[in-house]
Amino acid sequence: MDEQTRVSIDFLREALDVLLRHLEEVHGPEVRLEKEYFWSIPEERLYDVYTEPSSFSIGQLTECIANLQGVTANPEEAVSYGLVWIADLLRAVGQTVVR
Repeated sequence: MDEQTRVSIDFLREALDVLLRHLEEVHGPEVRLEKEYFWSIPEERLYDVYTEPSSFSIGQLTECIANLQGVTANPEEAVSYGLVWIADLLRAVGQTVVR
């Protein structure tokens, strides 16, 4: 790929807002997650679609929540990696409510 894909922060903010409002309308103010642990593929393998990953680690949704609670409690100490925690959590929410 010669050119990198670009996405604006405004687009991400708008898409998340639309989807979270939709979720709240159809599911209410809270989602009960059915699972706790998930497979996590190392970053160096995640986007290498030509090589099948052979090593995985285990992620934990409550750990993602705890990390995000730290971000919301201390916004001045936020780190960009928090987007990975919220992505893991959003995936679990989306897969839970689709059923």
